[in-house]
This record gives sequence, structure tokens and C-alpha cells, in this order.
Amino acid sequence: MVIPIDYKNISKMKKNTIYSIIAIAIIMGGGLLIIHTFFGSFNPFYVVVSGSMIPTINIGDIVIIKNNSFDTSYNNLKIGDIIVFRAAEAKTDDGKPKVIVHRISDIGTIFEKKVVKTKGDANPYSIPGIDFPIFMENYVGKVEYVIPKIGTISMIITPPINYIIMAIIIGLLIYSIRPKKVEHENETL
Repeated sequence: MVIPIDYKNISKMKKNTIYSIIAIAIIMGGGLLIIHTFFGSFNPFYVVVSGSMIPTINIGDIVIIKNNSFDTSYNNLKIGDIIVFRAAEAKTDDGKPKVIVHRISDIGTIFEKKVVKTKGDANPYSIPGIDFPIFMENYVGKVEYVIPKIGTISMIITPPINYIIMAIIIGLLIYSIRPKKVEHENETL
């Protein structure tokens, strides 16, 4: 027995899938907006990859920064605050400034501009070009929270593998919420 194709149902399934994709995009965009509003950054999460802040912050910990309130602004930093900044002279392999997490050890001025000096808790001294000078344009944010060891996963799963895994997860999510096709039993007359 031949069962006719229900084109209306297929069209409805396509519409529902498109609506699902749009809903996921809106949820993800809304989530990014909430993160940006609360933390002052679209990416407030940083994975610690060196031991310079041991025992306060360990390798593989995730630090969450904030840079959108009075007490976390560059002008209100205090000695003892732990901050994330882009090193003035230290560069990554692709030429970008290294992102560093260290504690403020001194605050001063150079040419009437505020300048911050930091030091890793495990380091014996501040390193020129890395720990100082740190001006407002180098400042990323103040560490507000530390989540132990969870960053180890992102240290192991690096691009492009992590993007492939995220695409698979999103694909499975879309597949799981799509409308199910109704099976018709064979009927005999």
C-alpha cells in the first residue's frame, strides 16, 4: 500500500524547525546580553594557564571578571585586588598581547596618568613589561569569582575541536526539539 506524502505536514515541520533555530539564537543572544550587562564584558571568563598565582588561583581555574561597576573600574582599583590585564610587552605566538591574572602590588602615576603594578602571588618580584606598567587601556577587569579546575576541560579541548563539539551539541538540540513525524499503521480495507 502506498501512503501519500503529506506536504502540508512537511512544510509545518520545516517552519517549526526554523522557529526552533530562531528561538535558540534569541536565547543565546539574550544570554550574551545578560552576561555583558552584569559583568561589563561579552567574555568575562578566563582560564588560568600558569602557576604564577598559586595558591590563590591554580592552573585550570576559571576566573570571572567584572568591569562595569564603580568598585571594579580602573580608577577605583586598590592594592591587593586581583585583576586581568593585557601585558604591554609580552605577546602570544600570534602576536597578540598576553592576558595575565595577577595581584596589584603598587599604584602610582607616570606623566600624570594612573599606572598599576602587579605581581603573581608565586612570583618573587614584578616582571617589567608584564606586570608593569599597566594603564587603563591594558585593564580588562577585576576578578570577582574563581571556579576551581573547570577550565582544565577547555585547556584540553582546543579549537577547532571545541567548535565542532559545540556545533554537534547545537545540532542535537535542534534535532531533539523538532516535531516528530507521526507513523501511520498499514490499514487494509
